[in-house]
Amino acid sequence: MNWQIIELPNGTLTVREDPANTFSLASLCHFGARNNPKRGFLFVSTVLGKHLPAQPTNMLAIHQHLAAKVHAVDDAPALFIGMAETGIGFSYGVYDAWAKSHADREAIFIHSTRYPLQNLPVLDFEESHCHAPNQTLHLPADPAHRDQMRRAKTLVLLDDEVSTGKTFLNLWRALRPHCPLIEQINIVTLTDFMGTLARDALDLALETATTHISAARAEWRFTPKTWSAMQGLAPPPYHDPALKPLAHLGRAGIDHPLVLPTRLLDEVAQRLALHPRDKPLRMIGTGEFMHVPYLLALHLEQQGRHVSLQSSTRSPILEFGPIQHTQHLDDPYGQGDPYFIYNAPPCGQQLTLILHETALNPAISRFAHALGAHTLSCAQHWPKPVASSVPKPTNQSASNAVSAS
Repeated sequence: MNWQIIELPNGTLTVREDPANTFSLASLCHFGARNNPKRGFLFVSTVLGKHLPAQPTNMLAIHQHLAAKVHAVDDAPALFIGMAETGIGFSYGVYDAWAKSHADREAIFIHSTRYPLQNLPVLDFEESHCHAPNQTLHLPADPAHRDQMRRAKTLVLLDDEVSTGKTFLNLWRALRPHCPLIEQINIVTLTDFMGTLARDALDLALETATTHISAARAEWRFTPKTWSAMQGLAPPPYHDPALKPLAHLGRAGIDHPLVLPTRLLDEVAQRLALHPRDKPLRMIGTGEFMHVPYLLALHLEQQGRHVSLQSSTRSPILEFGPIQHTQHLDDPYGQGDPYFIYNAPPCGQQLTLILHETALNPAISRFAHALGAHTLSCAQHWPKPVASSVPKPTNQSASNAVSAS
């Protein structure tokens, strides 16, 4: 296939798609421009529920398709690790789909974060091309999860896209002393832009049998040019050290798919009862808090409602191509970082619900006011887990552990 040329405000991107792709590249992503001198382009996904609104059932289909391709060593736990920020929802989704189809297997999921938790040891690594390069992976809080991590023979690394593989390599080098038994690595991405030479070089550097799984493959080249971005005014930095992200929804490790608590579903049902059933719903997550909004949006769509899903983000993107509207936001986590929501203008024709994991705070209240949205704090509706004191058994009873509901 010939190279496709995309002229961006800050450079020229050329892309060549693999003709053997199961999904066309156009069905999975568009091409955007980053406000970032380290890398001037961005693959803007249509099925992540991040920068563009997405339909939850379409997201589920991708999760299930890729999860079916993951193979794990039979006699040991599998360790799934997702990448912050954009890839968190996708990573959760693939883990969720795999765990549900392998209910008799041990599998633990952790996602990296840019919001360190107190009292947990961390592994720091770098995503060099990102606007916020420093990432943190917490070692699990539960002794049973740490034991699963130590016994794991399969590592599944997940992100929305891979273009060089350097982030995965940096993570593996930090992680390896804690996972001495790993025999194989699955690299699972929505889109793989590495190309054969980069993929082979990564496999050699990982020094472990590696399988690459993606919905589509392509190669890219980028030639930057001088540009001047037109930027809106960012709000003053919002700081509140008392705000805490939830540890027990993935940052500190989970060993089973999340289940929406009944009291959360009841609260949402009561709110929706005040509006016509045929009114479209727009569900919005905040930053790294993506999977619970996805589960709720999927639940409502499967009930027959018209639902779209997306999330606010720290990614600075230029208004160009697929990005047609930008709203500057406060940091919902109170650390003073700039946040954005794209392609989500106020719309009175749909009901907008912002789900957040921290306590309600001025940043989220201003976010809701800008979009004409309602807010729902999931923290107050989510039970905290009871840590186990012994490792889980390796037989089928492991799948019958305490549910998040």
